[in-house]
Amino acid sequence: MQAWSTAVRGSVLACLLMCVATGCGDTNNIDAHAGRDGKVCVDGAVCDEGTPEPGTPEPSDESPSSDAPSSDDSEEAATADLEDPGSAPSEGTASEARSDVRVRHLTDIGPIGGYGNNERADPSQLGGTPLTESIIFAPGVFNKTVKPLTFNVPTGLTRFEATVGLDDETLPDYVAQVDIKNRDGTTLTSLTLRTGDVHSVSEDVSAAGAITISVSILEWASDAVNSRPHVVIGNGRFVK
Repeated sequence: MQAWSTAVRGSVLACLLMCVATGCGDTNNIDAHAGRDGKVCVDGAVCDEGTPEPGTPEPSDESPSSDAPSSDDSEEAATADLEDPGSAPSEGTASEARSDVRVRHLTDIGPIGGYGNNERADPSQLGGTPLTESIIFAPGVFNKTVKPLTFNVPTGLTRFEATVGLDDETLPDYVAQVDIKNRDGTTLTSLTLRTGDVHSVSEDVSAAGAITISVSILEWASDAVNSRPHVVIGNGRFVK
């Protein structure tokens, strides 16, 4: 009986010594806490999982490096990449288009098929006014038929203008007829001329395509054998 008591006291003493060594109270059970750092805590002891490992650098509170592009800079750069640097025209280098031409004289264009008989391009004068860009019809008594002249209307020009009359050298007995028609035969203007008469012509030719000028002599002078009438289309021109 005494031997049993001694054994029991020895067991109790051994248990007390183990509990003091482990700090776990009644048992030495180990609770494993699966934290990010993989620490193992013993019997409910506090485990500070937020404590950094020795040698681990702490995060810096400083702002990002100034070398790193901001979001605004990135957007501007992306926009710049999409733009074609060669697409923007430089100032003062735009070339003028052909449609910027605002006037073409009949003498510059020339009639389709040439001038024919008894017509010429020459400076002339009507009512004392010199007309340097003129076409003159000059039929003779032995050659009364005068070829009509047809002119293409330049692209972009919409009106035909001219000063029309019998020049100052024509005898007063002559009477002439001038007709100007569209390509389709419709009449733009029809003039009966006597010596000294001067008419200004300004007609819309935006849909004409071409115009034809026809001249005929209605009345001949008594001295037609020794003279010619000069029917002048003075400074005839297409304008915008």
